[in-house]
Amino acid sequence: MSGPKAPEIPGLNGTTSRTLDQSGQVIAEFVLVLFTLVLVLFAILELGLVLNAKLALASAAREIARICAVEGGYTGKAVERAEAVIISTGLEPDLIQLSVVPKQAIYGTDINVSLSYDYRVKSPVVSVITGAEVSLKAKAVTRSEFVPR
Repeated sequence: MSGPKAPEIPGLNGTTSRTLDQSGQVIAEFVLVLFTLVLVLFAILELGLVLNAKLALASAAREIARICAVEGGYTGKAVERAEAVIISTGLEPDLIQLSVVPKQAIYGTDINVSLSYDYRVKSPVVSVITGAEVSLKAKAVTRSEFVPR
């Protein structure tokens, strides 16, 4: 025997009836699917924010490498301009670590610029899965164009 009968609901092809047990099952399935969809939605949004931070970091590394190539390393004006570039990324400047090797370079020397950033996950739903922070890194290499006078 199926359970007690619910009131009949008119359908497209006449009348259909559902038992009360089936109504509870539909609600439970809906809740499970809704929870999964919300989790996927938050994960997609957070992934977009992480990719944006990664692109900003890579762009800043390239720009700082170019500045250092023209200035002959990470000295003088290059330091000031690099700080301005880091601030312009829109990321938290205190969480960005910058490494430039070598500090001074003559014409033709490779200059390696590395940036690392600990991205703080904004969604509490996603942070349960990934952790509170995601470590991002960007690197750029360029040759020095500086000729000492």
